[in-house]
Amino acid sequence: MMSSMVLSSPLSAPSLYKLRTNSKHSCSPSKAFCIYFSNKNISLESSSKSSFIHGEFTFPSPNFSTFVSKSPSSSIITAQTSPLGEHVIYDFQAKEKRRGLSLSCFSEKVVLIVNVPEQGSVRTESQYELLHYLYDNYKSQGFEIAAFLYNKRETDKAAYGYVQKPPPGGQLKISAARFRVFDKVKLNGRRAHPLFVHLRSKFGLGKAITTEFHKFLVDRNGVPYKSFGLDTPRYVIEEEIKHLLLENAD
Repeated sequence: MMSSMVLSSPLSAPSLYKLRTNSKHSCSPSKAFCIYFSNKNISLESSSKSSFIHGEFTFPSPNFSTFVSKSPSSSIITAQTSPLGEHVIYDFQAKEKRRGLSLSCFSEKVVLIVNVPEQGSVRTESQYELLHYLYDNYKSQGFEIAAFLYNKRETDKAAYGYVQKPPPGGQLKISAARFRVFDKVKLNGRRAHPLFVHLRSKFGLGKAITTEFHKFLVDRNGVPYKSFGLDTPRYVIEEEIKHLLLENAD
């Protein structure tokens, strides 16, 4: 039960930094260093009391105690500091082409995390255009996109109670993406990927993510900053990205 994880302590800073160093693998397209794992049982250096199992990986338990504030537009949510401390996205692992990967790969980058339906949708083309625009214009300043494939049935059921039929021509080949695309995950429910459990709790989306291409903006320290709904205008997302890039620039 998720309620059993509420008081779990966050991963300690020393154990986090051990993960970020001495990697021999480089990320593509980013030049940031990654840590790939080849063994099946992977765990961060934390006690069993502060972790839980997801598939082949062990993850730190997310912190569910948080406060959020919403802008006049309900599609934009600002994260607030939790009194119980912070998790960062570097605490988590994901898979890329079936290889385990520490998200410390994105250390010191401003990151936009987005859920991409593998079946495609009527928004696929326009959303990929938006993501490529942001990536191409700001990657040189330390901006990255982390796209996670998922089954659109999840958000359809959460939003409508039934599964919508994929539109003809709505798919776009994943190989066309210029940004990083991770293997398929679950966003909601008991088997949700721990990163998305954490992001949902951080922005008060405890029940479910209900749309494709929901976006989570993370600062250079790995701390979730803002959440954007599907219909958030490009200029709003772009301004927030520029704000974080300037705020944290060396």
